[in-house]
Amino acid sequence: MDLKKRITACLIPLLMCGTGFPAGSQPRYFYAAAEMQQADASENPFNKQDDKEVPYDGSRWIQPNDWNCPTVNPKDYQGGIMLYFDKIGLEPAYAPGKTQRVYVSITGADEPVSYAKFHVFYDTRLTVKPNVKGEVMNTGKAFEGFSTGSAMIAEGQLAFYAVSDDAVTLPASSLFTIDFIIPENAEQGELYPIGIAYEDDGIVADCFISSAKDHAGMLQMTYLFTKGIHNGYIRIIGEKQTTAATTEALPAEPLWGDVNCDGTVSAADAVLLCRITAEDPCDDVPLTEQMLTAADCDGDRMITVHDAVKLLASFQADSGQI
Repeated sequence: MDLKKRITACLIPLLMCGTGFPAGSQPRYFYAAAEMQQADASENPFNKQDDKEVPYDGSRWIQPNDWNCPTVNPKDYQGGIMLYFDKIGLEPAYAPGKTQRVYVSITGADEPVSYAKFHVFYDTRLTVKPNVKGEVMNTGKAFEGFSTGSAMIAEGQLAFYAVSDDAVTLPASSLFTIDFIIPENAEQGELYPIGIAYEDDGIVADCFISSAKDHAGMLQMTYLFTKGIHNGYIRIIGEKQTTAATTEALPAEPLWGDVNCDGTVSAADAVLLCRITAEDPCDDVPLTEQMLTAADCDGDRMITVHDAVKLLASFQADSGQI
């Protein structure tokens, strides 16, 4: 190999995230990326922990300046490329503490690529389990023959890259996989979103293209990062259960006749109900749903003078307070 080819073979991996570093060490690229992510640690669209899916946001895409061409319109793309994450449902009795592998796959990649880089985000209730080599992501069959690497930029955010000397048309297969540990306290109804968000971290932007950067490759990459990515999740099958904490927060069932909702039924409630049901009330009485439920003493789902009469009668029969 002549000197120029040797230099090229060394520089391309270094520029594309540090391939060729000693085993067990992380490339300087990842340290720099981690520092920048820590400066803006608030941005993880997958960590709302609201048990909802996070659709891919194609509006984050920014066309690289080094393309030196007019804006590439994804509507001009005629292919069928699709990158997609698994959507997995687990039984609640089986899920807690389980290690679940999530596949990230591709199909329809008709244009060859030699560089690929992605930022993967996930719900931090999940824990990433590194493989036996200490890597946080496992290279899939689609990138066989590529130099690949991965790193945890911050909790909830991973980066993956793949580099090849030759442009390769990727087969319909797995790009990479991630092993997640489900929380020990996982409950049915919980959903942990996982997916990609396009990032330009100021060093090497996310990409999926060949070194030639021809128009067909630019069009494929533009479509992929605007319309061709489909995020996934791990879901615990079943409806969300009400925990003890949320049960305490829920309003108690209204006490029959406790119109003012003070926790007891007294003459004050009878007086208030008489005012509410009077034909010409002297003032407006603001009513809550709980008050209305307690005031429906005869159970006909209407608040009328009959409710006041029933409440008064209960007092007279009980203790003669009124």
